[in-house]
Amino acid sequence: MAEPISLKSITISKEALTRLPAKAINHYKIFPVKYENGILTVAMSNPWEISVLDDLAMVAHAHIQPVLAGEKDIVEAIREHYGLGAETIERMMSDTQMMTAEAAVTESIDESSSEASISQFLNQILFQAHRDSATDIHIEPFGDELRIRYRIDGVLYDAQVPDNIRFFKEVLISRIKILSNLNIAEKRLPQDGRFKVKIDNTEMDLRVSFLPTSFGESCVIRLLNTFHLYNFEELGIIGPERKHLDVLINKPHGIIFLTGPTGSGKTTTLYSCLAAVNAEDTKIITIEDPVEYQLKGVVQVQANSGIGLTFAAALRSILRNDPDVIMIGEVRDFETAQIAIQMSLTGHLVFSTLHTNDAASGITRLIDIGIEPLLLNLY
Repeated sequence: MAEPISLKSITISKEALTRLPAKAINHYKIFPVKYENGILTVAMSNPWEISVLDDLAMVAHAHIQPVLAGEKDIVEAIREHYGLGAETIERMMSDTQMMTAEAAVTESIDESSSEASISQFLNQILFQAHRDSATDIHIEPFGDELRIRYRIDGVLYDAQVPDNIRFFKEVLISRIKILSNLNIAEKRLPQDGRFKVKIDNTEMDLRVSFLPTSFGESCVIRLLNTFHLYNFEELGIIGPERKHLDVLINKPHGIIFLTGPTGSGKTTTLYSCLAAVNAEDTKIITIEDPVEYQLKGVVQVQANSGIGLTFAAALRSILRNDPDVIMIGEVRDFETAQIAIQMSLTGHLVFSTLHTNDAASGITRLIDIGIEPLLLNLY
């Protein structure tokens, strides 16, 4: 047996990739490397399994030459060259071809098998996103492809998926809408929803947003761990910064804004601050859109502009509920900002966020909204 090979450092033959179906590749955890003169070279973590070699020879109609490779390298090569969920897409393509042939005779297409497969493919997408610690999944249709990307640490990365997934973009979008209790027939207007899944015994809250485009609906799924709140150490807030933050969040009144661009961790840090000040002798009320994390002992209000429950309207009612600490998910307009600052001046500790690139821009943003500069006395 030859020395172990590194799949990352060799050129993979395109012809070899077509000799075996994705189902066999994923089942046996092997990877075809080269096909030449009727011999298919296959990378295996256990090349001494004679029964597997015989099965592969029958499927590939070729003599199998095994080579040793690490199982992790094989799994990564499968994902890179065949795409995430390749086996599922391959089966869906086969089912679609069968259904098309039947439709010519019966004029009836049973979508149950395709629907089950698209559910499995979506589960694979979500599982991979969770394993990679992605915060968002972007599903974007274009003329000749359906691109799926993960946002990890603020950067978008392409998810390696089979090219044939583009044939199932409508089914995939519909499946996500069904889970989110949205209207699958509405494709001309934006829609927002949410649903929950359990991945590796972790309950995830998924926020979904659909946007109509020239080539179909684009979808973004935000993944939120509803039960794991990060402490300051996990967020990297230590040393002098931690001491300074402790002083701020333990003040009896005032307003604290967390600033930063989208995906920078404002909400995560905000909840960590709330968890730090949450105590039996403290009444905490939040107004959010949507409620992203469930906090025990905290009264959380879901804003709903459709029925008139805006941030500003909710804040007026919150004052009559005798709160000590108030959290506003985001300050977006003058009315909300004005009420929040008035609350901070009348004996309440207020937490909120601003969409700015840095902390200094927060002052400019508040002035642009309409807040008087004299009210912005910095600590």
